[in-house]
Amino acid sequence: MSAPKAIIQMLVTGTRIVGRAFGDAYKQAAANSAAARAAAGNLKAAADGDSMTKASGITVDESQKILNLKELDSKEELAAKFEHLFEANDPKKGGSFYVQSKIIRARERIEMHWAQEKLKAEHPEQPEHPAEPQQKSNSDSPQQ
Repeated sequence: MSAPKAIIQMLVTGTRIVGRAFGDAYKQAAANSAAARAAAGNLKAAADGDSMTKASGITVDESQKILNLKELDSKEELAAKFEHLFEANDPKKGGSFYVQSKIIRARERIEMHWAQEKLKAEHPEQPEHPAEPQQKSNSDSPQQ
């Protein structure tokens, strides 16, 4: 076999391998995208109108499970569990930055829940989701 023919054959084979790898990667990316859309739909369904869950991306129940809290009443228990889990997952000690981030988000979500409950207790007459102020239409404004 001559050298130019061997080089061309290697290029064709290499191109075929790379093309197949790109095709497989595209299929995997499409599957991941579909899974992400499905997960986002599940989160939206789980939120069930809760603006705090939509804003934070984590539910109170999930936060409670992450921090291994039995009840949400004790701020001391939250602080103790948070400190323990945060230190145990310190990346400098071989822990996971991702898990540490989830621990932080869980604490923040529970604190948002407490703030929301406190606000409801202070202002029971206000609706949970206030209606957006209606904008004036152009027909209501005076003509110049």
